[in-house]
Amino acid sequence: MIKAIATDLDGTLFYPKRKIRLLKSKNRKFLKTLDENNIEIVVVTGRNRSIAEKIERRIQSKRKLSMIGCSGSLIIHDGEVIREKPIDKQKILKLIDEFENEKEIKSIIFMGNFKGMLIHLTHFPKIFSPLVLLGLRFQGAYYEKSYIGKKRVMKMLEDDTSKVFKVMPIFGYSDFGKRGMKKAKEFASRMREKFGSDFEFFESGTAVEILVKGTDKAESLKELFSKYNINDNEVLVVGDSGNDIPMLQQFPNSFAMKHAPEYVKKCAKNEIEYVYELEKYLTTK
Repeated sequence: MIKAIATDLDGTLFYPKRKIRLLKSKNRKFLKTLDENNIEIVVVTGRNRSIAEKIERRIQSKRKLSMIGCSGSLIIHDGEVIREKPIDKQKILKLIDEFENEKEIKSIIFMGNFKGMLIHLTHFPKIFSPLVLLGLRFQGAYYEKSYIGKKRVMKMLEDDTSKVFKVMPIFGYSDFGKRGMKKAKEFASRMREKFGSDFEFFESGTAVEILVKGTDKAESLKELFSKYNINDNEVLVVGDSGNDIPMLQQFPNSFAMKHAPEYVKKCAKNEIEYVYELEKYLTTK
C-alpha cells in the first residue's frame, strides 16, 4: 500500500495554474482525501517553505505538510527543519563573478533562510525593476515576496545569520522561451565542467538551479522517509522538470507529467496529465 505521495509543484501539482485558487479543484480534493486518510503528502519543490503553508490553508490540512524545499536543500517535517544544506558564501561570490561575464543571464535569484526571494538583475536594465516586481505580482496565488538589488544580495551575504540554499540564474522570463531554455542547457553543461566538484546544476526551463554538491530531491526524500520507516516502494513520486529527474529515476513508482520535456518523461515509469490521477495508484504494491 502507498503511504506517501511526493509531488513537485510548478508544472505538476500547480498544473494547470489557478492564480486565485492556487490548486485545480480536483487536485485540491485529492490532497484533502490523502490528508483525511493519513497518507503523507510531501511537497517537493524548488520553492521555499512559505508555499507549503499556502497549500495547507487551501486544503484545510489537519497537520503540517512535509516539505523538500529549494530542490533538496531543505527538509521540513511537522513544521520543523530537520536538515538544511546551505551553500558556502565564498563560493557564491565566485559564482556571481562568473555570472557577470554571462551576458545572456537576465537575473539571479537567491533563496535561503530569509523571507521571500532576493533578485539581482544582471544584464537587464535596472530601470525596469518596478516592472519585474509587477510581473511577479501577477503570479497571483503563486507570488513569493521578492526584493530586487545587488546591494540587498551583498548585504545578505555579509550577514552571519543568513543562509543561501539555492542560486538560480535566469535566461528568460517565459517558460516556453526556446532560446532561453537552450542557453540554460548550454550554461549548465559548461558550469558542470568548471564547478561540478562543488555544485549540482539542474536545468529548469529557462533557469539553472544551483545547489550544494550531493544535493537533490531524491536523496532528501530518502533521508526523510528513512526517519519514518517508509520504503521506496510505498511512495508515489511525480514531477515535470530537470530537478525532478533524480527522484523519478530512484523511486519505482514514478510519474512524469505528459507536458514534461521528453528527457524528463523517459526517466519515469508512468505518465499522467493531472496529479489527481494518482488516486487510482494508491493500492500499488
